[in-house]
Amino acid sequence: MARVLRARKVIHHHIYSSIWSNIKEEVSVILYNSIWLLGSGDFIRFWNDNWCGSVLSEVFNIPSHISQSLTSSVSDYIFNGQWNLPPHLSQHYNTISYLVQQVIIPIEPSHDKLLWKQTDSGDLKLSDAYLFKVPQFQDLHWAKVIWSPDIPPSKSLLVWRIMDNKVSTYENLMIRGCALP
Repeated sequence: MARVLRARKVIHHHIYSSIWSNIKEEVSVILYNSIWLLGSGDFIRFWNDNWCGSVLSEVFNIPSHISQSLTSSVSDYIFNGQWNLPPHLSQHYNTISYLVQQVIIPIEPSHDKLLWKQTDSGDLKLSDAYLFKVPQFQDLHWAKVIWSPDIPPSKSLLVWRIMDNKVSTYENLMIRGCALP
C-alpha cells in the first residue's frame, strides 16, 4: 500500500505497470473496507483514518476542506501508554472520549497495521479481492434446461433473454429511455 500512496494520496502519474491503472481506482475502496490496528499510532491519522471503528472527521461532520488540514497522528494523543486527550477536545466533541477509550493501547510498542475488514485474518489476498469485487451470481436452475443439445442455440438464446428480462419489449425499452410512438 505504501507504494501506491504518497502522503496518503493515490499516485496519479503513470507508473509502468500493466495493472496500475486499475489498482489506483480501487485504493479508496480498499481504505473504506479496512481498519487500522493500533500499534505505536505513528502512521495512523487521528481524524482521517478508520482506527476506532469509524473515521472521526466523518462522525463529527467536519468539512473535508478542514479535515484535510488535520494532520495529527494517534500517537500525539498517547502519553505514557494512556490516552491523553486535550480537555477542550473532549468538551467540544462529547463522544470522542468514549470512541477513543474503546481502543486498547498495546503494552509493547508495535507497528500500525492496516486490516481488511472482510476477512477473519485481516489480510487482503487476491482471492478475497476477487470475491469482494465480483458480484455473486444467482443460481439459475433453468439455465441447464434451456442449453441442451436438443434445442437450437437461437431458441435457447431467446428463452435466456426472456428469463433475464432482456428482450426488447415496449416496457423494457421505455425503462431504458427509448421513446416509441
